[in-house]
Amino acid sequence: MRHGLRAASGAAVLLVTAVTGCSAGPGGPQASKSPSGPSLTVSPSASASASPAPSAPDLTAVIERTRSRLQAAESGGPDAPGPEGFMLAEAWPSGAAFVWETTDQRLCHVSYGLMSERACARNPLDPPVRTPTGVSPVGTLFTDGWVRLFAADHAEVVSATCGGEPVEVRRVGTAAGGARTLYTVRFPDYTKGSIGLRLSHDGTTSEDRLGLGDIGDRSCEPVA
Repeated sequence: MRHGLRAASGAAVLLVTAVTGCSAGPGGPQASKSPSGPSLTVSPSASASASPAPSAPDLTAVIERTRSRLQAAESGGPDAPGPEGFMLAEAWPSGAAFVWETTDQRLCHVSYGLMSERACARNPLDPPVRTPTGVSPVGTLFTDGWVRLFAADHAEVVSATCGGEPVEVRRVGTAAGGARTLYTVRFPDYTKGSIGLRLSHDGTTSEDRLGLGDIGDRSCEPVA
């Protein structure tokens, strides 16, 4: 189902840069960034004469309201969260999305907004943890944009690109006993192709790609 996609805000940011590598096409407005907690920011230096950016909205109330709703719905049930609890994936003025791992190591995610969606894996550690390292798609979150949730196993994402240009990724939390780190990448609308990822692990770096799918007017094409 296609959703109305509006201006963005979100969770703790690993890397903040403009999504300039995607080919232009019909879609929702560009994202405005509003981290809900401490963040590491890597972006071009602003010009001394540039106008200050507008203040981001305070999303604390919507995050806590959505978390309380989620706790009431899931606590004590078969899909109740394990030790890591509910991990914030995205937040925007009218809703929020969370991810969690159940006590039997199944991943679940929910998005509460104008339309609500929820999904849980049927089997533990699905997708399987990759060894020695690697990335795997986990699911899609329909927030105020189109968000891909993915896992990096035995590694951390240090940068990401769309068509050779930097793209924002957000660190959500860990799962699988710490072997898996969950991330999101957000686009204003459906986007196809794949993003390039640079991973850090055991003191070294490597590269991998995350497939986005084959639907959308926007595209992240690999650069030769």
